[in-house]
Amino acid sequence: MTLLLFVVIIFFLPPATRAADCVCVKDPHPSEEQVKADRRQVYDKAAAVFMGKVVALNAYTVTFRLEKRWKGDSLDVVILSTGAVPGYDGTPLPEECSYQFQLGKEYLVYAFGAAKKMKAYACSTLLIENAAEEENGLDEIKPYETIREIPMSVSAL
Repeated sequence: MTLLLFVVIIFFLPPATRAADCVCVKDPHPSEEQVKADRRQVYDKAAAVFMGKVVALNAYTVTFRLEKRWKGDSLDVVILSTGAVPGYDGTPLPEECSYQFQLGKEYLVYAFGAAKKMKAYACSTLLIENAAEEENGLDEIKPYETIREIPMSVSAL
């Protein structure tokens, strides 16, 4: 009886917010083997895996200038769909779990879907400053291809 009540409550309660539908569930203390297996699984499912800078952005598309590529077409620019759809008043509504990119920022992206409809999701996109471990793990799967030389910052000299 308690189980039935729990199931009824879960299915008939409205979600608290849109964001509640997009949760990246990860083991807080995964083994190294599990991290590698999970990374490989996401890599295998992705249509493209790259590091790039957002050079153009609107409500419906995001354009990257690639710097590194682990998987995907041999282009130096990739355009992803944001997944947004026009709302009833024409205002774009973002797709749940889509990543909200910022112009000028660099990201490591796993992109999914067909060539002209690829999308990136919140659980598989990292800001470059948080991606060093992921980059190293990807290099173990397949060494990256340099697309553009990454300019050395003045502070690195």
